[in-house]
This record gives sequence, C-alpha cells and structure tokens, in this order.
Amino acid sequence: MGNNQASDYKKELRHRLLAVGISGDEFFERFCERHGVQDSLRTASNQGPADYEEELDTLVGMAEKDYDHYTPVWSSHVEEGDISPKKAPKKKRRTGKPKDIAGAWERQAALGRYLAGVALEDKQIIGFRRAFLSGRVLSAEEALIFLSAPSAAAEGSRHTLKMLGVNPLDRILDSNYRSEEGQDDSGSYRRLVWGPRRSSTIRPLGATASRLIFPGDVVTSDELRSLRLRGGRAVIFPHPREKNQLVVAQENSVIAHMVSLVERALKGYPLSLEMGVWFILTGEFFPVDPVRIHYMTIRRPELLSRTTITLEVESWLPPEEVLEQYRHAQTQILGGTPRSLKRRTVALFEFVNQHKEKSWRERFDAWNKAYRNQRFRDRSHLCTTYMRALENIVGVRPTKDEDGKQLKVAGTDPHRWPIIANKWYILHPDGYTGSFESREEAEADPRSESSEVLTAEQLVARLVGRTKDN
Repeated sequence: MGNNQASDYKKELRHRLLAVGISGDEFFERFCERHGVQDSLRTASNQGPADYEEELDTLVGMAEKDYDHYTPVWSSHVEEGDISPKKAPKKKRRTGKPKDIAGAWERQAALGRYLAGVALEDKQIIGFRRAFLSGRVLSAEEALIFLSAPSAAAEGSRHTLKMLGVNPLDRILDSNYRSEEGQDDSGSYRRLVWGPRRSSTIRPLGATASRLIFPGDVVTSDELRSLRLRGGRAVIFPHPREKNQLVVAQENSVIAHMVSLVERALKGYPLSLEMGVWFILTGEFFPVDPVRIHYMTIRRPELLSRTTITLEVESWLPPEEVLEQYRHAQTQILGGTPRSLKRRTVALFEFVNQHKEKSWRERFDAWNKAYRNQRFRDRSHLCTTYMRALENIVGVRPTKDEDGKQLKVAGTDPHRWPIIANKWYILHPDGYTGSFESREEAEADPRSESSEVLTAEQLVARLVGRTKDN
C-alpha cells in the first residue's frame, strides 16, 4: 500500500472501528493521539500491504481495550451532535436586490441536479443497476425493502444471486417470507422461508448487549456502541430514511458492493454516503447542505464546560452568511449570542481566583483598596459579577451562593444547565437570559424589551413546553 493511501489512515481505521462497534469522534481522536496512529500506519504501509493490514488489525484490538477502559471515565461528560443550518439567514447586501440573488440552497440544488445527470452516465453505476436493479431505478418503497433485505445484506449474495439464474431484483424485493430462529451445532441461525419450496439460512453478523444482529437488520446508534461482530467485517452506514438507524451488512454482499461503488464513483460529490446509496437505488440526488454544523460539549461538573463549533462550508458561500450560520449555532447551543466581557469583569475573575483563601468580605475590601477607580458598592455586587464571569469564562453556572451555601435548583434547561430557584430570568424567542436577583433588575436589562421576565419556576415550565412543541 502506497504513501498516498497511508495518508488516508483515519478513514480506513475509522471504518474498521465502526465495524466492531466503536464510535465517537472524541474517543477516536484521543486514541490516534495516544498511540501515534499516523506514524505507525505510515511505517507499516512502507513495509508492504501485509504489514499494513496487520498493523490495522493490531490497532483495532488496542482500540477495543481502550474503549472499554477509558470510555466510562469521560463519555458521560461528552455531548456532540449536528445542528440543522438556518436555511434563510438574514442578508445585508450593499448592492442588488435580495430577490434577484440566488440563495445558497438554490445554488446547491442546481449543482445536485447537474451532478445527478453526470452520474447517470457513469459506467459503474449503469453496470450495478443492470446487474442488481433490472437496469432501472427503484421507487422509495422498493429501496427501503432493498436496504432491509437479507438476500442483499448477506455475505456472498452478489455471487449467489448470479449463480441462481433468477432475476436478482425479484429475489431481493420478495419480502413475502416468514422468519424462524433456531440453533444448531454451528450456533444460532435465522431461517427464511418463502412458500413450501424455497428457504435460506443466515447466520448472525454480530450481537449487541441485548440481541443478535442478522444481515438485513438495522441497529441504533446506542446499539452500535455494544455491537460485537462474529468473524469477518461489516459495512455500517446511516439509514438514508430512518433517523438514528444504521444499516448493517456483511462484506461481499450486494449492499457492501453498492457502498464501495458510492465511495468510488461518487467520490468528491457533495453527497453523504447514505444519500449516495439512495441515489444509486432511486436516482434521487439530495446534495448535502452548503453549511454543515457540528458541536461538541465537554463537561467536568463544577469545574469546566466548553463547547466547540465546527462549520464546514462550501468555499463559495458569502462571508456574511457564514457569520449568520455561526450566530445561529451559538443560539441553538447557548440559547443566545454571548456578550463580550468588560476588562473589569475579567480582572475581578482573576483577582478572586488569586485570593481563594479569603472570605468574600475580605475580597471585597481588598479589591476596593487595590482598584479605587473600579470600586464595588457592596459585597453582593462583587460576588454576582464574579459568578457571571465564572459562567461566561469557565462555562460553569455556580450552584453556591457567596457564603458557600448550596443554591436550590428549580430545574434544568434543554442543555442541562441548572436554573437557580428564587432568581429571575428573561425569556426571548431564541432562548433565555439570566439570572437576576429581582424582577426590577431583570426589567432594567435592555434585553428585556419585547421579552418576558419570569421566575425560575415559570422559566422551567415554559422551556419544557417549548421542548414538547418541537
């Protein structure tokens, strides 16, 4: 295997890890860094294909051990996911009328239609459709049957269907069978019976913590974490129509062949793997959004909470639209656009941290003595300023008052932040702001205009209502 292929080590290793039920961006990056994966794979690649394959197998074994050991320590504090982009961001243009300017999604859709036409002429795609789809495209209903058909997901199905001398598509789409599970000397099996004369026996591809997984089954993202394959490898990819479901097929199956075709023939297209599969089956081309947003939050309770936002955008996207999408992501994650901090707030934050051994009264006196031009009127104001700085800089919402006593929590928001009882908050369309010590303080905040000032208990109830409505 050459150096160019070795440079793509992450994709290859990631695929191998998914096949044995190991997922998660955070774990993968930590594993690669901890074990020097890039260097070890490059070295093995230079020594030859056999050494490269052996090194991949070794790394998979190491990853399985690491996953069992390290994941329980930090996985409960890691949250990640994707955010749907805002499809109609506000635009501020100096020239031209907005109605005369094509939107980003219009442009991407036009590109998708063009590429769909190009792909229709690809000889590999034409060959696959001729061999397994009777030379045509399927309806959405037929495509869903195809993706769950054991005869398309089982190992060796490509060659078996050809040897039977029957129309492969008819056999794959024939879902009028009964399923019988049993066990023999070789282990568990599933027997599929079509009428009195035709049957097929398939063996489990693997097992989750709760059930056996056979070719044609789907697994959830949660099940994937515990999936252990039984010999060989699997092809796993998101279901193109069912959220949080993954298609699982054995290697050397029709579905695995189709996935490989997508990776070859549609490489570089603005198309996800699962929607590439959908295009092969149905001819429907749904390009990825011109903006893809991913976030990851790492929490260490009472110590730190930080969130990173990753925007993947097409290079032609106007800068002002990228900014609008970033603001949209902040609103979705943080409940609003964060404000900049004053220098005095940052200075106070560091001052208090440097005087942890002192009481709040002593810190108050020391600050006013050291910073005579930035004095606080009373101790509670200094404490409140520090608590807000702690929330903005460290990402931790304090659950103790200025005397160190535990505050009562009225509930949590959709992002699991505590909402402190006996406080006041401002609820606005994009989220909420707070906390404030009194209604008067909340109403004095400029952000209260055209928004509602609520108690903590009222805010919790309203946020629950919003979650149900969504």
